[in-house]
Amino acid sequence: MSADNENHPRGHRFSVEDARARAQQAYRKSEFIFSRAYGLLREPNKEWQQIRAEETTVPNILLGYVAPLAAIPPVAGLIGALVFEPIRVGPIDSALVSVVVTWIVTVALVFLLGLLINALADQFDADRDDLSAHKIAAYSLTPAFLSGLFSLWPPLWWLSLFALAAMVYVMYRGLPILMKTPPERALSYAASVTIAAMVAGIVLFSLASCVG
Repeated sequence: MSADNENHPRGHRFSVEDARARAQQAYRKSEFIFSRAYGLLREPNKEWQQIRAEETTVPNILLGYVAPLAAIPPVAGLIGALVFEPIRVGPIDSALVSVVVTWIVTVALVFLLGLLINALADQFDADRDDLSAHKIAAYSLTPAFLSGLFSLWPPLWWLSLFALAAMVYVMYRGLPILMKTPPERALSYAASVTIAAMVAGIVLFSLASCVG
């Protein structure tokens, strides 16, 4: 038997094992994301305490947590449009470019939101902490990211409004724990950040639509 024939089954076995390992890793990550979202809504204080204790970096948060979640709204939106409103989609290549651009802009928006949270800390008697600010930005947006699944059926888009309220609530509960914000200032802090994020999002996504 030639060396090529001997190596082929082994290479095939490794590729199958690698695919299985990747699938298991993706399952564990999705399980962690939904567990975190559930914890932030059900027991926010406990979940934020756990988040505060986690040792990580801003790039790890953006690439390991935000990036996968940020893909949900544009991908689900494209799928929903293709199924229910194919005429509105236009050329598929342009639609895919729009998805990628929206994804990149969303990750950038979360990064900018973290910078904003840290920059506003002094105005709300909170402590400046860059890592904690980016944790607040990333994990508070979890409900908004997951609400992108409603785009799979366009008539359900309005349910995303509840995700916005959930985002403000989650941020409000997290600011005193991670940024040492006085409890009486946390709600106004969260509201200010949310309004600023919405304005920045409108501007950035408008620019992204021009590129897409």
